[in-house]
Formats: sequence, structure tokens, C-alpha cells
Amino acid sequence: MSDNCFVPIRKRPGHGRGAVACVLLAGFLSAIGFAGDITVPAPPKKAQAAEVPFSLRQGYMIVVEGRVADLDRLNLVIDTGTNPSMIDKSISDKLSLKGSQRGLSLFNKDLASQTVMLPDLELGPLQRVNLAVMVADFSKIGKQLGIRVDGVIGLDVLGASSFTLDYQKNRILFHASHERHSTSFSAGPQFITVNLKTGGKDLRMLLDTGTPQLILFNDSLRNLDYDRLAATGTGQNISGTVAYGTIILPRAKLGSEDVGPQRASVVASQKSAETSYDGLIGVAFLHPKRLSFDFDRRILGWSN
Repeated sequence: MSDNCFVPIRKRPGHGRGAVACVLLAGFLSAIGFAGDITVPAPPKKAQAAEVPFSLRQGYMIVVEGRVADLDRLNLVIDTGTNPSMIDKSISDKLSLKGSQRGLSLFNKDLASQTVMLPDLELGPLQRVNLAVMVADFSKIGKQLGIRVDGVIGLDVLGASSFTLDYQKNRILFHASHERHSTSFSAGPQFITVNLKTGGKDLRMLLDTGTPQLILFNDSLRNLDYDRLAATGTGQNISGTVAYGTIILPRAKLGSEDVGPQRASVVASQKSAETSYDGLIGVAFLHPKRLSFDFDRRILGWSN
């Protein structure tokens, strides 16, 4: 998302052309937020190493406690697919923040939003002062997920330090770690992308910790080898209802690592989004025990 929660709320299982007869999808975040003309400065890197506990929602969504100004113990979602970070409207109202109108570009549509300046934000060793964030209403999404969502911490904050997600100990470690599998990633001013190869075609995929699986845009299916399943459904993000279909990729490689056959959801997107990347790759599909983001070497590492 995101940010932005994309939670399937209705599914229609059907018979596919492959071996899968019935497909059930878990909920996922997937409406990535990009704030139009906002330029996010590169934050300073902190040498301090620390760890922060997190809770895992629906098997993939990482929620940590953090502080914004004098509001403590806020529920903040960790999402590498969001930039800039976002806060719920209720938090902006409590802090009496005044901002300016900005456009929020999701993969499926543009929304009117507001930019406000957070006086300070603290998440473990990560501290930011005068941070420009977007404002959104997460109340419906929080209700569907069973948790109050106060904000989403995106790449503008997370990119300040390499970090490792330890899914066995439910901890974020603020340093890179050496893992059994690895692939390189590209870090742009607003997002991280990795290369996914399937059927002889290279796909540029946005790396998103807020999504549990693969999501492809319709246009990326051109000249792609896949089996389409009859299973369809609708999901919900902050823009409203999003329809998706389902395909099976017979074989996929993440960098040089073979990740086998993969199921992917297919959604329509804006042309502007399609020209920059082909879809979203949720890291949870790797079923990692540990996941390392090394921003110094631009290496994604994982063990499973």
C-alpha cells in the first residue's frame, strides 16, 4: 500500500486450467501511496543498533509501537511500499496539525489528500524531526484487520538504516544480516524494486512488505506465460473497492534464486503506475524466517 490496506472482502473460488481447483486469498496491503510533488530528502543513517518487537497480523503485516509528538504507543504498520509515510486523520486532528492539499497516487487511482508536518517521530533507534507525511483515513481498514491503525511507516523513514525482520522472534533488528538466499534490489527516490523473471520475461516489481504475495498489473501479462484461474474477488483499500483475478506463473526466479511456481493476483492500474513497474512483490510469499534489507549493498537476503 501502500499505503494502504488492500483486504479482500469477497472471493469467488473457481476451477482453473492448472492443478489448482480452488483458490483462497489472504488479506493484503497493496495500494502504494506516492505523494505527487513531494520530494523526500535522504535521512541521515544512524550507527546505533537496536531491536524493536512487532506483532504479525494475518501472517504478513508488521505492526510496531511508536511515538508521534506526545502521542505514545501508537500502532504503526511497517511498509516498504509506501512513500512518504502516512498518519491517520485522527492523529492529525489530535495534534491539531495544519497542512496543504496534495495528490496521493495509488496504483489504481489518484486521491485528494493532505500533507502535514510531524514535529517528531520515534521508532526504536529511528527518529525524525519535521517529517512531511500524508493524511489518510484508516478506520475502515483497521476495523477489517482487527486493529487500530495510527499510521504507516514508509521508505522515507525505513531507508535511514539497514534492517532485518526476524519472523521467528518477532523482532526488527536495525542492521543487515547474512542470509542463505539473496538478490539485489534497486533503491529509487520513492521505492525499492527487484527483478522477477518468469517465462523468459523480466518484470520490474515493487518490493512491498505490506503485501503477502504477488500482484501483477494487467499490462504486464503481455507475452507472459501463465495459467489463468477462474477465481476472482474484490478487495478494499483507501480508494474503495478493487477487483482482482488470479493466475499461476509456472516458474519464477527472484534474481538468480528459483522460487518455483507462483500464484499472483491481477489488478488494473493507472497507466502512469504501469510504466514505472509491473506489479508488487510481497516478501511474505518467500515464507522467510528472516529477511534482511541491506541498503549499503542493496541486497535483499532471506532464510526459510
